[in-house]
Amino acid sequence: MLTAAVLLLIFLWFYRKKSSYNPYDVRYSHSSYYDCTFSGPEKCTDRISGVIRLTAGCGRLIPAELLSVQQGQKGADLLFVHESGIYAFTSADLAGAISGNPSGRYWIQSFRDRFPACRNYLYSPFLVNKRSLDLVQWECRDMPAIPCYSIAVFGPKGILLTSGSLGENRWAVTLAELPLLMADITRRSRRFLKPEQVEMIRERLAGREQNGL
Repeated sequence: MLTAAVLLLIFLWFYRKKSSYNPYDVRYSHSSYYDCTFSGPEKCTDRISGVIRLTAGCGRLIPAELLSVQQGQKGADLLFVHESGIYAFTSADLAGAISGNPSGRYWIQSFRDRFPACRNYLYSPFLVNKRSLDLVQWECRDMPAIPCYSIAVFGPKGILLTSGSLGENRWAVTLAELPLLMADITRRSRRFLKPEQVEMIRERLAGREQNGL
C-alpha cells in the first residue's frame, strides 16, 4: 500500500513538472526535460528557401548566420531582402495542434489525444522575427520607410489553428500555403527598393558578420 502511494506521488510530481513549464522561457518546451534543455523544434528552412528562390522580382536571401542578435538571442531563420520589402521567416515542424495570440509572448503546442493531455510552450515566432527586423531597421535607418513582413511557417506534422493574416504584416501559414502567400504579397506590393538597394542591404548585413557584430 505504501509503495503504491509513493509511486502515485512520484507520478503526480512528474506530471505537474511536465505541465508547468515557464511559458515565458524562450526555449522550446518539449514533454521531455532533456529535449527542453538541449534541443529545439525541427525546422523546415531548406524548403522555405526553395519557395523564396521562386519569388518573382529582385531579391536576396540572408541566412541565419548573418542575423546574430546581442546576448545570444536567436533571430529569424531566414531574411529575404526583396524589392517589395524585408521578409523575416521563422519555421517549425511540430506535431499536435499549434495556436497562439499574434501579440502574445508564447504560443501553445497541445496534445489532446494523449493521456494525460499536455501542452508545451514555444516563444512567439513573431517576437523572434521582430529581433531580426529591428536589426535590419537599425542597419538601414537611413531608409526608415522600408516595408517589413513577418511570416511564421509550420511544417506538415501538426495542425495550425491560428493561421492566415494576423494583422500588422504578420502571417502564420503552413509550408504548403507559403508559395501562394508570397505570390500574393509581392503581386500586391509596389516595388519599394531598387536592385542596387537590395544588394546594398545584403552587403550591410554581411558586413556585420565580418566586423564581429
